[in-house]
Amino acid sequence: MSRQSIIDKAKSQVGVKENPAGSNNTEYGVWYGINHQPWCAIFVSWVYDQAGHPLGKINGPNGYASCQDGFNHWKASGELTNNPQPGDIVLFDWTGDGHCDHTGIFVSWIEEGKTLNTIEGNTSEGNDSDGGAVMPRKRKRGSVKAFVSPKVLGAETGNTAVSDDLALGSEGSAVAQLQKELFNKGYAVVVDGDFGPKTEAALKQYQKDNNLPETGISIDGRLPQPLVENTGAILRQGNSGASVVTLQKALIAAGSHLSADGVFGTGTFAEVVKFQQKNGLKADGIAGPKTLAALGITII
Repeated sequence: MSRQSIIDKAKSQVGVKENPAGSNNTEYGVWYGINHQPWCAIFVSWVYDQAGHPLGKINGPNGYASCQDGFNHWKASGELTNNPQPGDIVLFDWTGDGHCDHTGIFVSWIEEGKTLNTIEGNTSEGNDSDGGAVMPRKRKRGSVKAFVSPKVLGAETGNTAVSDDLALGSEGSAVAQLQKELFNKGYAVVVDGDFGPKTEAALKQYQKDNNLPETGISIDGRLPQPLVENTGAILRQGNSGASVVTLQKALIAAGSHLSADGVFGTGTFAEVVKFQQKNGLKADGIAGPKTLAALGITII
């Protein structure tokens, strides 16, 4: 079997639609064991299986049904690549929020590093992620969360070390999210998912304006926050230090997906808001006495 067998099998399904429309009822779902559910990832799993390269258990015995679960699995196992080959898997993040929304099969570059051809399940011109058909699509690199070269392809894999850090030359949805944050703070950048010299200059200016090292590098893909120590009873975005670590660990224990890095950035803010909403508190993203009490922690 080969990568071409994956492309050929995917192409053989072009034009297949769920029946009836809007039902998510497909032969792929029946095969996977989860029918009547969004099926873009199930379609990719089916194609790999039928082409002789079954993905194995990811978040189900026959591969993956969740785009985010697939990404988490392949990131942890070192199967992401910056050099996709025909037949590799592509994961999309439409809004740049860090969450995988859709998936398909990489066919070829249209313009190297800029636009690509794919074959995707459960898509349409009017609904990228739940459109109900198998179609060839043309996509922009800026919407791509990650490329995957699965180990099941054996010697044909093109796995490379992929870092979460963003710097000159980086591309994809994580870059677009960083650019959005810079733009929203008044810096002159174009949100195109391409970390070029202008994005680097804007990031360095942001770092200079906030008394941060002017590296032009975004560690872990985040916009670095001003380091303002706060050991009082109220924590908010921009704070950092041991008190923030305590807050983050409490949020993690409550079910949040964070790293306890001691920096109260946009991710921590969003998780505080979620916790407050879930617990009937004022959802302002500020960890005050009531929020801290609900988390069972005391900040001195």
